[in-house]
Amino acid sequence: MRKFTIFTLGCRTNIAESEKLKALLISKKFEYTPNIYESDYIFLNTCTVTHKADRDSRKILNRIKKINERAKIFITGCATYLFKEDERIRILNFNDLLKEFDEKDGNINVLPPEESGHARYFLKIQEGCDYRCTFCIVPMRRGKSRSYDISTLLKEVQIAVSKGYKEIVLTGTQIGDYGKDIDKTISLRTLLEKLLSLNFDFRIRLSSLHPSHIYKIYDLLTEEKIVPHLHIPLQSGSEKVLRDMKRPYTIKFYDNILNSIMKLKRRFSIGTDLIIGFPTETKEEFLKTIRYIENSPFSYIHIFSYSKREGTEAAKLKEIDKKELKERMEIMKEIDKKKREKFLNSLLGNILEPVYEKKEGDFLKGLSEYGFKVKFRGNGVRKGELVKVYVKEIENLLLSGFKI
Repeated sequence: MRKFTIFTLGCRTNIAESEKLKALLISKKFEYTPNIYESDYIFLNTCTVTHKADRDSRKILNRIKKINERAKIFITGCATYLFKEDERIRILNFNDLLKEFDEKDGNINVLPPEESGHARYFLKIQEGCDYRCTFCIVPMRRGKSRSYDISTLLKEVQIAVSKGYKEIVLTGTQIGDYGKDIDKTISLRTLLEKLLSLNFDFRIRLSSLHPSHIYKIYDLLTEEKIVPHLHIPLQSGSEKVLRDMKRPYTIKFYDNILNSIMKLKRRFSIGTDLIIGFPTETKEEFLKTIRYIENSPFSYIHIFSYSKREGTEAAKLKEIDKKELKERMEIMKEIDKKKREKFLNSLLGNILEPVYEKKEGDFLKGLSEYGFKVKFRGNGVRKGELVKVYVKEIENLLLSGFKI
């Protein structure tokens, strides 16, 4: 039997693509193996969002070529431009990669959690981005926003739930733009309403949402089927830096979004992204970001140091001092730690419902509806199942409790 291995770097969109590829290959009688040595086909799904992602993509390919000198290698994802084809390597965008292995129109292959390795199902609803932020290379690699057929997505969800998934994660490059390229009457709201109307037992998690897209689904956020966890990228707390980044919103607009969500009669976990050290971020502008973050109701922050991407507008600007960048990163990491501790403490004594992912030592571990990991004692739980857990303590920023 032909054996294959998949390496996936980057975002949830890449995870969704890799899982779709894995399911397709298994349906074609290929056998998955994590062992590079015995693979006949090796797939590398790359990421180029930062310099580190580029380095990791190259490093993995070099490792593959060193360990396995006979396997056919396929490279896809956002960093394909880094590589060249040769007698062993094929470079394809994801849709062409599926066609290479005879994907049929309308054929949906879904592996159950135990086989896929993922407790949650990542549903790719669109790809591409029409924004042109000055720091971001992704639109140049993923192209314009393109949405997937709504009836196919609904069918895919029904199949995934029937396979044992209890959480569906909507993924894409810019999911808030869903539907605009199909029809003026179709949007992310349309898709959510149809998903909410399905008579199946599952919950929905939204991946990163652009601030300007929240209004499209605001009144749906109280639906119990949608988890109370939102990730809304900010990137900077400085109006000037936001303008330099060409982010299409102001601090006031963003703040109004946060305040509106916090007024809903439901506890929410709100996370954000920050880029530290953008070329025009002076010490004064960084202090504005600190003040804004400290006074905002975030439960966590994903912190990225600015990474120059050739081809973007910001690449022409002079980068800030590396030592200064490192100091700013450390300051923001400490703020993030305090934010996490505060939110986690607010969950003590509550009953949460994590989706069970894996066993570690004497504990089971899963992701809660609020986006934080929970470890708990219990047994008789299947991968992908939702478990009610009483939270009794916090250990190293990890919620801990027991199944009830």
